[in-house]
Amino acid sequence: MTTSTIKVTLTVAFADLPNQSMRVTAIFEPSDPYAVQFRFPTSPTWTFARNLLAEGLKSLAGGPVGEGDITIGPTEADDYVEIVLHPRSSKPTRLYARRDELGPFVAQAYKRVPDEREDDYIDWDGAWSALRRQTLDAGGGA
Repeated sequence: MTTSTIKVTLTVAFADLPNQSMRVTAIFEPSDPYAVQFRFPTSPTWTFARNLLAEGLKSLAGGPVGEGDITIGPTEADDYVEIVLHPRSSKPTRLYARRDELGPFVAQAYKRVPDEREDDYIDWDGAWSALRRQTLDAGGGA
């Protein structure tokens, strides 16, 4: 089962740099249905759970969601969400993204691959074959 990739360009603002923003490409690949990617022009691509982004968008009160390298939660302005990237080697980066840009991206991703149907979009046979080939190529035995 294949469907096309969703790519949306978002504008994000930096919490600690007033009046500074950056264009970020949000990507959803139906062949990797549990994940979304944020591709920055000058730094690594951040890959995280699609449902983390969805839950962060729903969060209008309370704290952020997420327990790891990325947390997403509300801001004082209801039309934005705060996305905090926690790289291991430096201080966290706080970004603000517009709900009206993120919301349609998430909605398209769930329309393309419905919740609890993700496994239907993964090529399990291909993944296992590639893993076996990689193991054999690395000298992992038969």
